Amino acid sequence: MHSLMGSPKTQEPARTRATAASPRPAAGRQLEEGVHVIGLSKGRKGAYRKGGYSRAYLFEDGDRLTLVDALFDDDAQLIIDYLWSIGRAPADLTDIVLTHSHRSHIGGVATLKRISGARVWCHASEAAVVEGTESLPPIALWPLRPLALYPIRVLSYLPYKPHIPCKVDCRPEEGDQIGSLKVLHVPGHTPGNIALLWRDRVLVVADMILTWPKFGPGWPGFNGDESLYRRSLQRLLDLEPEIVCVAHGEPICENAQQLLATLDRRRP
Repeated sequence: MHSLMGSPKTQEPARTRATAASPRPAAGRQLEEGVHVIGLSKGRKGAYRKGGYSRAYLFEDGDRLTLVDALFDDDAQLIIDYLWSIGRAPADLTDIVLTHSHRSHIGGVATLKRISGARVWCHASEAAVVEGTESLPPIALWPLRPLALYPIRVLSYLPYKPHIPCKVDCRPEEGDQIGSLKVLHVPGHTPGNIALLWRDRVLVVADMILTWPKFGPGWPGFNGDESLYRRSLQRLLDLEPEIVCVAHGEPICENAQQLLATLDRRRP
């Protein structure tokens, strides 16, 4: 198990609050102090085709600035714009944690690492995908519904422009701490899928629970091992978080425990 509570990366010159601003409107908002969501919402041009309303999350933790997932686009422009909008610079990033290696989560990681020097984290079983030497199998074409997902299924079979490979610096394991984020290995969606628990109340679930195109468990047919996914999902439900950070759609910031209870198969 890694020991990850030490000092973040050393960078010269010392960090300062950014004063530059992007001319584009920022795609993101603060959920609570130190926790931000980044991604295009419904009505914003390109929101659907950029990974299906995909989301990244930013955690401010003392001297640490940790990004969870890197959205779809190679240029990471949405993330860069949001950093400027809150008075931070891309160079302030200390850590980039990838929940898994599907394209809508890793698109901008190489660009962000290049401009920030941040450490990149990915579970050992999927690090080779991020580094470009292996690939995950395509998504199942069935079931047909929900229809909104079908273009995403088909795209996984096409020779679409791959992500820019990026070196993985750290391979987190179950129970590791990345600043105040606790790593939970929850395989099933993919072999190396991880969730992250922030201060026992904010839970980053990635694709384990989603709110687009509707609230529910992970998209049907997108899980590599359905039975393993169900066991991992139950583990997350048992945590009873106050805020749930999903990877596709809007995060759940109100009545989270009541909503998650509807997914608990053990309940009558």
